[in-house]
Amino acid sequence: MLHDTTAIVTGAGTGIGRAIAARLHGHGARVVLAGRRRDRLEQTAAALGGERTRVVPTDVTVPDQVRALAETAAEFGQGRIEVLVNNAGAMRFAPVEQADEAHWINMMDVNCWGPRRLMTAVLPAMRAAGGGSIVNIASIAGEHAFPGAAAYGGAKRALRHISQVLAMEEAAHGIRVNVICPGVVEDTELLEGAVPTEKQAQFLATFATVHPLGRNGKPDDVADAVLFFASPMSRWITGAVLPLDGGRHLATNRPKLVD
Repeated sequence: MLHDTTAIVTGAGTGIGRAIAARLHGHGARVVLAGRRRDRLEQTAAALGGERTRVVPTDVTVPDQVRALAETAAEFGQGRIEVLVNNAGAMRFAPVEQADEAHWINMMDVNCWGPRRLMTAVLPAMRAAGGGSIVNIASIAGEHAFPGAAAYGGAKRALRHISQVLAMEEAAHGIRVNVICPGVVEDTELLEGAVPTEKQAQFLATFATVHPLGRNGKPDDVADAVLFFASPMSRWITGAVLPLDGGRHLATNRPKLVD
């Protein structure tokens, strides 16, 4: 479905990002693997194999690196970029009263401003391609209020709004912008810094019970949704926000009243 297209995937060195890169590559795309750690990106490239990958270490909070990523991807695609997946993110929790300025700045910079930088950087190459698909990975935390998630959820909610505005602005160029809001996904790299390592198993077990479908998400669940939005299957969809959460957005957390 993605033969002869060029895709950028951020956060491609681990977990969800690696699964997304593999899915797009498996459907024929040339994939530019972006992330902060070159060794992890090279592991992803080795797992994918072939000549349709390019490793570009990138910190999305550094504007010069974001511009260089877009330029490298356009060169790799002979002037064209058809797909951008803004997957890189950071998850940290703190009550509003205790969250200092550094916490807020970091959450906004990684989860909102970074994707915004890259979206604007790829627009010329997407227009040159005659259109494209931008897929932004937000979060259920940006759709509902959870204690401790003000900065993280606020950044993801802002990303949703920016995405929908851009979807309106770029529709005439054939550029679609859609948002995926996962629930809890079993990606230990994403949990680093948010949940102590010794408590991650308990965290995942607890949250599995609040998803109506009875389990947490897997990286492949996100990858499948990204493939849908990246491919011609969603050619008449833009500005959509997909809850990818096993029904979590419907749950009230109330205990069962009857068996």
